[in-house]
Amino acid sequence: MLIAIAILAILVATVTPSVSNILTQNRITSDVNRLSALAQHARFTAINEQLTVTLCATTDYMDCSSEWRNAKMIFIDTNSNSKRDDDERLIATSDPIHQRNVISGVTDPILFAQEGSSSIRTTITLCPDNQDTTFATALLIALHGRISIAIDSNDDGIKEDLSGDELTCE
Repeated sequence: MLIAIAILAILVATVTPSVSNILTQNRITSDVNRLSALAQHARFTAINEQLTVTLCATTDYMDCSSEWRNAKMIFIDTNSNSKRDDDERLIATSDPIHQRNVISGVTDPILFAQEGSSSIRTTITLCPDNQDTTFATALLIALHGRISIAIDSNDDGIKEDLSGDELTCE
């Protein structure tokens, strides 16, 4: 009986960190994928409708917020003022990021022009709340509108931003 308990204790001690790492990675991946889908939807809507489309954080689905951990919205921004007026159509929304994730790298709204270009070049970094950069990932948005997710191009365990620098968790 003692041997069985010892083996069980060893298994629990070995498996628990792995499960925690998998859950952390899945949380980060889920948030970056949702953000990527939203950004791509905004860009394609701008191209298809030949109008300026704004993607921003929000608390009330009318005004843009600088806190990107909040919910996000996409809307047709006919006057390009980064504020959804009563006559401007709400295209899509998303939930806030997971409460145990941290987002950095962007505070301003992102406007996509009718040819698909972006108003800003940015690396939107997502990290776990423990700031472990091995789990960090990012949404990369180029000025010409290309949207991609950061990769680890040099196999050092840390993904890189638009400039090729390692992601950091702030």
